[in-house]
Amino acid sequence: MRGDNGREAGRRGFTLIELMIVVAIIGLLSAIAVPKFANLIVQAKEGNTKGNLGRIRSALNIYYADMEGYFPISANASNTTNWTGLSTTLVPKYINTVPKAELRNHVSSNAVYKHDYTQAHTHDSGYGAWGYDGTYPTTAEWGRVWLWCTHTDKSGGQWSSF
Repeated sequence: MRGDNGREAGRRGFTLIELMIVVAIIGLLSAIAVPKFANLIVQAKEGNTKGNLGRIRSALNIYYADMEGYFPISANASNTTNWTGLSTTLVPKYINTVPKAELRNHVSSNAVYKHDYTQAHTHDSGYGAWGYDGTYPTTAEWGRVWLWCTHTDKSGGQWSSF
């Protein structure tokens, strides 16, 4: 039935222009939101990795206390291969497993590389895994664990600096 002005009494559906406007608005909002969510994922992985570093350091400190002032020794290991000495010393008594380092520019890894003062490199080599110094008890670095990576975290800080 038609009303007084000639239009249908009950209008159904949306016009094509209304649908196109809604699609454009949704596309614009998603273009703004998706990069923000990607950054949140990176920040979450970095936070998890920093927490894992703290777990390893805590396990080492408990080991140090149990062994009355000695960290696990890494004298016969090569720094270019995954050194399992730290994981076999700490697992399962002090920590369930060596957690993974999830770094932005590297594959997730739970490898532990040993620092060797006889080789020319720094703590910031690009392995993308954990680094451990258990070689020389007389140095200030003895018993230190860090992330062995040259890249910076989201705040611009060096991974090995915390």
